[in-house]
Amino acid sequence: DDQWFYNSTTRRFDLSRGASKRLIVDADDGIRNHRGVEIDPSKALLVIVDMQNFFIHPSFRDHSEGIKTIKPLIRVIEKCRREGIQVCWLNWGINEYDLKVMPPAVTRGFNKALSHEKGHGWHFGLGSQLPPEQGGERCLFKGTWNAEIYDPLLPYTTPEDVRFDKARMSGLWSPELPMHKWLRESGKKTLLFAGVNTDQCLLGTLTDAYSWGWDCILIGDCAGTMTDVMGTKEVCDYNIATNMGFVTDSETFCAAPTTG
Repeated sequence: DDQWFYNSTTRRFDLSRGASKRLIVDADDGIRNHRGVEIDPSKALLVIVDMQNFFIHPSFRDHSEGIKTIKPLIRVIEKCRREGIQVCWLNWGINEYDLKVMPPAVTRGFNKALSHEKGHGWHFGLGSQLPPEQGGERCLFKGTWNAEIYDPLLPYTTPEDVRFDKARMSGLWSPELPMHKWLRESGKKTLLFAGVNTDQCLLGTLTDAYSWGWDCILIGDCAGTMTDVMGTKEVCDYNIATNMGFVTDSETFCAAPTTG
């Protein structure tokens, strides 16, 4: 039963696994020799990655691309609520144990600027004490303001949403992770991705989801990155659209009709 079907007439992939109610989503602008997908809303999950104060709030950085995703993301969240698609918030949220077992390659990603400017060694970035103007708490520690969902998005959360912490770029790197276990137990099949950064934590989680067998759909304008290298987002979109899944946009997704 866990199969995709391609309809040569509509040029769409059917990912619904035989569900009676289906959401019909255009994708990839028809340039990949197909016109999109049909999904089962009850088996879909909107995965919002790292939309946290630490990554988006102006007191930490100027993440203009992340800020640009907020309005379309809110519309997508509201569409998901109407269609019965559950919402998931996947965020960095570490503790002391995570710091002890974290690979040095992971900590380096948060330490490069500090090492260059101040000479600090490993483990200074993640878990470090932040200055008062940034909340005065430990960096990306679970329960802190800096690790909380970005303030303007909080009104769009509900108790029915699921939240998962991660201590790696990917939230699905191990089958022992709570998110991995929950996805298997819940029977979710199709993951819709949004958040930051497109080429880092979002792509890392999406890549693992693809490798473990979940359907992956990127909502392109609901994802942003600070990587200042020409073509970064375009390469991510291309690889997802041609290999790991599908790419659509918020306007198309919000206009998607249902059948059944």
